[in-house]
Amino acid sequence: MTAAAPQTSNPNPPMKAPLVPCLILLTFLLFGPQFVGSLAAAAPPDFAGHWEGAITLPTAALAIRVDLSRSGESWQGTIDIPVQSLRGFKLDPVKVDGPAIAFAMPGIPGDPQFTGRLAEDGGSVTGDFSQGGGKFPFQLERKAPPATATEPPVVGIPGQGLEGHWQGALKPSPVIELRLALEVTDASAEKPVGVLISLDQGNARIPITALTEHDGVVHLEAKSIGGFFDGKLNGDGSEIAGEWKQGGGPIPLVFKRLAKAMSLTPPNRPQEPKRPYPYADEEIVVENKTAGVTLAGTLTLPAGAGPHPAVVLITGSGPQDRDEAIMGHRPFLVLADHLTRQGIAVLRCDDRGFGKSTGSFAKAIDADFVEDTLAAVAYLRTRKEIDPRHIGLVGHSEGGIVAPRAAAKSPEVAFIVLLAGVGVPMEDLLLRQARDISLAMGTGEDQIARNAATQRELFRILQSEKDPAKTEDAIRKILHEKVTAMTDEQRKNLGMSDAMIDGQIKMMLTPWFRDLLSYDPRAALQSVKCPVLAINGEKDLQVAAKENLPAIRDALAAGGNQQVKAVELPGLNHLFQTCETGVPAEYSRIEETFNPVALKLISDWIREVTAR
Repeated sequence: MTAAAPQTSNPNPPMKAPLVPCLILLTFLLFGPQFVGSLAAAAPPDFAGHWEGAITLPTAALAIRVDLSRSGESWQGTIDIPVQSLRGFKLDPVKVDGPAIAFAMPGIPGDPQFTGRLAEDGGSVTGDFSQGGGKFPFQLERKAPPATATEPPVVGIPGQGLEGHWQGALKPSPVIELRLALEVTDASAEKPVGVLISLDQGNARIPITALTEHDGVVHLEAKSIGGFFDGKLNGDGSEIAGEWKQGGGPIPLVFKRLAKAMSLTPPNRPQEPKRPYPYADEEIVVENKTAGVTLAGTLTLPAGAGPHPAVVLITGSGPQDRDEAIMGHRPFLVLADHLTRQGIAVLRCDDRGFGKSTGSFAKAIDADFVEDTLAAVAYLRTRKEIDPRHIGLVGHSEGGIVAPRAAAKSPEVAFIVLLAGVGVPMEDLLLRQARDISLAMGTGEDQIARNAATQRELFRILQSEKDPAKTEDAIRKILHEKVTAMTDEQRKNLGMSDAMIDGQIKMMLTPWFRDLLSYDPRAALQSVKCPVLAINGEKDLQVAAKENLPAIRDALAAGGNQQVKAVELPGLNHLFQTCETGVPAEYSRIEETFNPVALKLISDWIREVTAR
């Protein structure tokens, strides 16, 4: 399943529609990631400066950046851990004794500390990082400071109205920060126009669908990510202070006016197609008459008269647009372009209640998405350019749950492709997902075990208690006990606020999550009789390949389906990008959107099964 834009109920950066959907239901958010890291240098003044390096963990290298400075006899420092969206965390204390240095991250469970020594040439620091009884080597190298700073200003520039350039930061906890830029390019009284830019997600641009200001009261909506902001413009027009809401409790957000536009380099996405395309594309509308929902989409048709084989693309978890836009990437745009160039027509739609589609996403469950998918299949069958014998489904992540259910229900589905599809019960998948991501982010085994125990306790309540009020009371009691067991400093540093807890509870109580939690995909897989291609990335931390691919293959075989090809692709993550660790925070920093080997595997297989 998938994500991209500020998400208040996610332990990773708070954005879903451009901050991660992709089956990233990390309900351990309240308790992790419990790690920290940072380093420094030794003999004064040689430790002062900017350092970059990594902690070598059992499963990956965890990149870190450290900035150190000296004031008299005292040393100060901060650490960034990009994979955890942690920036500017204050190190305390920082102790330097000749070529030796030690610093710690206060208030973090497990008491994370760094001890190291400066090399004779002053260009590197090596040592050990310890936390919760574990010890891992780290190394830092002296680097030039980043050329451009994009930190929110301390004081805004006075001005009039909304038009102009603004910057702020969402902090769901002091450990996690998401920087946002706001550009209002036309504030002509009636209908201001603008865009949000998520600076920590590849400068992803989020359209503003509503923006009003009356007597200093500001209201902003970003429908594509389900986000809302309400704030108040101050007397001199230098800042807008308010709250951001997106799928959970409110998060404070203050925009400061900038003197000029930020100098932002757009992320390089070389795989995204540029017009003119060597094929036709048209805007269409799919009607799900039973549900009273219309789905807005794009149909791409290969050159030539046809009829062509065709596929319907099914997005991952969370409300998403037709391109499955996430973390500055548009995987479905790239996939659709590739398939259409290979002679395969592609229909991709905005999820119900999202983008230009109607209906309510918040009230929908997977059974509703199955009906939306079959409505898309029915639409394709009305097109003379499409071969009705060869219409298939391509589902990514949670879409890989929807696709088998649709295929089992309709003989009109000729084949399915499961991209990071799920083959195990959802409770098992979520526990494994939390463990894999926690390990990659440096969490210790003891903490992971405690997180898993809490998850199981919460899941048991969600599955056994039917009364919403009693369910909420029971969950709130468990979370309160966990928070009460922390010290005040731990609660502060991990952002254990009422808003965070309320957001987590709200997400768990949605019909979608409760339905998904109880789902076992094996029954639907056993009912699928058409050809199936299942592919997973080796470094997928959200849907583990080694657990799910065999389960998919076994369930299909149990139903008598031998038309199955299952492939684990080395070095690829949940989005099928070539990656280092597979952690979701890497997604936006990777230039590749969809690995060419994976693309070719998909198109070759579809052409093979539709040629029969």
